[in-house]
Amino acid sequence: MKSTTITLKVGDSIELGRFKNVTAKIKDIKKDAHGQPVIVTSKGDKKVLTFRLKKLEPKAKDFLRRANGWTNNSRTKNTNKNN
Repeated sequence: MKSTTITLKVGDSIELGRFKNVTAKIKDIKKDAHGQPVIVTSKGDKKVLTFRLKKLEPKAKDFLRRANGWTNNSRTKNTNKNN
């Protein structure tokens, strides 16, 4: 097998837990701080993958800009205290 596709939709039921004996419904699908997919379920947030995909991670330069408070489109530091 060279590749695979996983289709997840809001409203799908998935099985969770150590023995896959807990059923939960998908409420939302989002990304975490590392750009990896996260499923929001009726039982809480769950990682989609147990590993990270390098091609989904934000670039190091973008990560450093956000961490240091720099805005994406300007060379001035974002001084807004709410961010």
